Amino acid sequence: MSGSGHDGRALLLIDVFSHFHFKDGAALARAQAGAASGVAAAAAACRREGVCVVYCNDNFGRWQDTWQDVLAYTARRGPPESAAMLKRLYPESGDIVLLKSRHSAFFNTQLASLLDALSIRRLALGGAATDVCVLSSAMDARVRDLEVAVLEDATAAASEQRHARALALMQDSLDIRVCTHDAWLSPTPSSA
Repeated sequence: MSGSGHDGRALLLIDVFSHFHFKDGAALARAQAGAASGVAAAAAACRREGVCVVYCNDNFGRWQDTWQDVLAYTARRGPPESAAMLKRLYPESGDIVLLKSRHSAFFNTQLASLLDALSIRRLALGGAATDVCVLSSAMDARVRDLEVAVLEDATAAASEQRHARALALMQDSLDIRVCTHDAWLSPTPSSA
């Protein structure tokens, strides 16, 4: 498992893989493709530092599929961005992959139990969409008294306005740290 020496930290990547067959899906696909380098850099940096990397992806109603099958389904059914993201961001050996059926990565998943079992208290969130699933998951993490950061360089929404608005809401109203992955991983928290 990645992050056996995680020091109580984990990177949670939410809905990194999608077929984008929903309202504003084409816009989100473009934005998410643009954020892929940030997601890849955050995951790689966390793996280098021994920080646990957890993917939690929508199952798209494919209840009997494995996570590998669900991710392959997104590449088959989605636009070219889907296959490109799957190739670039596919979970590595040691990463943990969970599937979800609703917006929050915590709702009816094993995520809370996993974080407890690994003694994770600091959680950084990346993925999509900043204003829906990332926001829902960040709120649920705060309710569980976790120290939460949202990685502005590893998240995306269907528009830059929605992305900025969600980041501002999380920072201003929920006291959630918004920063880059480098700032989150640095030994001394900065106000990045």
